[in-house]
Amino acid sequence: MRENKEYLKAKDYAYRLLSYRQRSTKEIADRLQKKGFAPTTINRTIEYLSQQNYLNDEKFARSWIQTKMQSSPAGWSLLRYQLRQKGISTQVLEKVIGDFSSRYDEVNTAKKLATSRRRYYRGIEPLKLKKRLYDYLRRRGFSQEAILQAIKKTD
Repeated sequence: MRENKEYLKAKDYAYRLLSYRQRSTKEIADRLQKKGFAPTTINRTIEYLSQQNYLNDEKFARSWIQTKMQSSPAGWSLLRYQLRQKGISTQVLEKVIGDFSSRYDEVNTAKKLATSRRRYYRGIEPLKLKKRLYDYLRRRGFSQEAILQAIKKTD
């Protein structure tokens, strides 16, 4: 009886978390563990939520990338890192990124970011400007090739 009550509490807590935003399986499991639920209860809750399609790591990864591309564009390496931190498997990650890469031009996105960032660096000598733009885009997770092409195109 106690186990059933704990399971219902865990489900309610997971539903509350999912009402704010979509989450990965690992995020829910970590939050349930932090809340002090037993491993068997956590596994049972995760299994139930997955069966009901409330937890779907592929759908979560697609949504995450879509949101990031609209709100604060980044390169593939940063997106991969962020999704790995959220517990998305490499197999799911590569599948989702493969689907998006045909619709997402990394060089063009890097160019737009570099162009918008240039206004913060007015009056700086050209070599220093390129270094700052390079560093900025690198922190945003863009590949070296994309950065170099983007900086060339913004000249």
